[in-house]
Amino acid sequence: AADAAQRALVASVGDAWRATGAELDTLLHARVSALFSRMWLHLGTALFLLCGILSMVYLVAQQISRPLRQLARVMDTVRRTGDHRLRATWHSQDEIGQLVSGFNDMLAQLDHERDVQKELAATARASEAQHALVEATPVPMMVTAVPGHEVLHANHPALYWLNGRTSDPWAYGLDSAVRARFFQQLSDRDAIDEFEVRWMASEEPTWAMLSARRLKFQGRDAVLTAFTPINQIKLMEQRLELWAKVFEASSEAILILDSERRLLTANASFYRATGYRAANISGTLPRFIVASGSDAPLMEQLAALVDISSVWNGEAVVRRRAGGDYPAWLMISAVRDKHGGVSHYICTLIDITDRKKSDARIQFLAEHDVLTELPNRALFTRRLGAAIETARQSGEQVAVLFIDLDRFKDINDTLGHHAGDGLLRSVSRRLLQSVRAGDTVSRLGGDEFIVLLGGVTSAADVGHLIDERLLPLMREPHTLGGMSLQVACSIGIALYPGDGEDIETLMQNADAAMYRAKSGGRNLVKFFSQEMAESTRHRLELDAHLRTAVERGELWLAYQPCVHAETGELMSVEALLRWQHPHLGLVPPAQFIPIAEETRLIVPIGAWVIDEACRQIARCRAAGLPPMRVSINLSVVQLRDDTQLVERLRASLAAHDVDAGSLELEITETVLMESVDRYLGVVNEIRALGVKLSLDDFGTGYSSLSYLPRFPLDRLKIDRAFVNGRLDAPADLAVIRAIVGLGHELGLRVVAEGVEQEHEAQALRRIGCDELQGFLYAKPLPHDALLQWMQARAETCMGEAV
Repeated sequence: AADAAQRALVASVGDAWRATGAELDTLLHARVSALFSRMWLHLGTALFLLCGILSMVYLVAQQISRPLRQLARVMDTVRRTGDHRLRATWHSQDEIGQLVSGFNDMLAQLDHERDVQKELAATARASEAQHALVEATPVPMMVTAVPGHEVLHANHPALYWLNGRTSDPWAYGLDSAVRARFFQQLSDRDAIDEFEVRWMASEEPTWAMLSARRLKFQGRDAVLTAFTPINQIKLMEQRLELWAKVFEASSEAILILDSERRLLTANASFYRATGYRAANISGTLPRFIVASGSDAPLMEQLAALVDISSVWNGEAVVRRRAGGDYPAWLMISAVRDKHGGVSHYICTLIDITDRKKSDARIQFLAEHDVLTELPNRALFTRRLGAAIETARQSGEQVAVLFIDLDRFKDINDTLGHHAGDGLLRSVSRRLLQSVRAGDTVSRLGGDEFIVLLGGVTSAADVGHLIDERLLPLMREPHTLGGMSLQVACSIGIALYPGDGEDIETLMQNADAAMYRAKSGGRNLVKFFSQEMAESTRHRLELDAHLRTAVERGELWLAYQPCVHAETGELMSVEALLRWQHPHLGLVPPAQFIPIAEETRLIVPIGAWVIDEACRQIARCRAAGLPPMRVSINLSVVQLRDDTQLVERLRASLAAHDVDAGSLELEITETVLMESVDRYLGVVNEIRALGVKLSLDDFGTGYSSLSYLPRFPLDRLKIDRAFVNGRLDAPADLAVIRAIVGLGHELGLRVVAEGVEQEHEAQALRRIGCDELQGFLYAKPLPHDALLQWMQARAETCMGEAV
């Protein structure tokens, strides 16, 4: 039943499906028929509309082509005839009308351009004519644009003024202020004539006169400028202006006279100097110029001479308007015309008042000392010569006093040169007060003065003046800057004619007497004697020979041994300087050492001694002898003035390959203590080399024990004055004991000099003296004798040891 029902259902569904399909086919056929009908209707409508559109397009094309054909005909006519005056016509305002209007405007523009081209051609022809005209002009001309100022054209002469510049030559050629003034005038008047400038755009700045005009150049606004060089004219103007300024500004008075020697003009300096006015003296003869020592007008006296020689110069006197004359140096020059005649006179007056004062001052300085304003040696010599001549005629005597201040150098070194200068001026015033009105006080230099006493009758008169007036004034305290100083002087006196009949002899003898007073203890007055002359002569002779003693090999060293107080062992030798002259013989050191120190010859001599001592040490070493130390005496001059002392020591030690400890320098107590701070640096440098130092002659100077520890000393040498013949007195022995104790406390070895007796040596050993030196052991020995003594001493010591 189910299958049957299913089959029945399927059959009914199939029938329904077939019925439905047939119905759908019917509907589709009906729909397609309706669509075809509507399509043909639409096609018919579209065809109708297309025909209408094409008709309208045809009509519009006909409407457009008509004015275009007209435009084509006009264009072809214009092309063929070249007549741009033809025009197309169209009355409509549509696009075609606008096209026709644009075409007509184009034709009008072409017609205008044709006219412009004609004008440009005419302008070009005019420009070519202008260019040819400018080029043909010999005057430098240039055309610059406005406002750019570029160079539009410049003729050949103007190229020098432009110097290759083509853009804005005004910026280079003129100063900014001048350029602004130039263009302002050109703007105001469109033309400028004779505008003076200094043109700087050329190779060299040049003065020029500018003329400028505004114009049209090649259709552009431009400026035509012409240059006229005026260098020569400007130079002449400047010279004339300069001459006028020089004439007026000259510090010398200048007068110009005509051919009749009448005053034409004068500069301001003349009127200032004389007080005259131009209205009072113009056209008059210059009678205010007179000759020196005369009232006669000078120009009248010189007229003939100037007319011949054209120039004259000399001294004159100028009288001022208000009174009073002044000396002047007058220079007159004649100006001649083309015929050779004198047309003018130029007079220059130079005031020489100051020059005369300067000449007088120069003359004064040439004859006087600058510091004290006392007569110098030259003036003193002339006055002494005159005094000798007067005394020779009158039979009187002349006294020459040579005065030297004692210890003036200490004042200079201690208080400074300003104090020393003040003291010299004070001494000068005292000396002037002490002498008579006709006497002369002169300063020779340094602290040396010389006094000339004329008209004396005897030495007693001179002694009386010195004792009563000169010495009391000199001994009074001198007040300088709040300080009170006292100074003594040594005076030497020579009398004419007994002590010399000429200037040189008198001055030398007075100097010799002063030197004797100084060497005698200072603060003394000595009259010259013949014995002084001999001493002075001998001293000068020694000085002359001593200068060549080193070169001639006349100096040599003697060596005195210094031995150990207890063992007698050789500790060192002291090198003592000796001078063996071929004619004078053996010269004592006491004679030549002071001269060497005074003349500073001690510096080269001391350098030779150092080198010779080092050589001696090297010789002993070469001889196979035991090492020893050589001590040499050092002068105060070497410490003070020899700036190369330390270098000399170093060089000598190195040259002879000597150990620095083998050399010892002896410095006297007086030298070391006189300026501790000054010499301490040098002493420390010497000690830094390794050279030994000893203090010689201890106890004889003005010892300052507080300074003693400051010096790096090795030995202390007791002066022979405390040893030789004085050890028997308890007081002297106590002094020696104190010195030895002081030396040991300071860590120094103490050496006694001048030991000549055995009992003296024994006494010194008991006191504790470390080393002994004197004739008891050996006198000063030459080198060879010293070597023999050392060898003999060594053999003796070896024998005693055996």
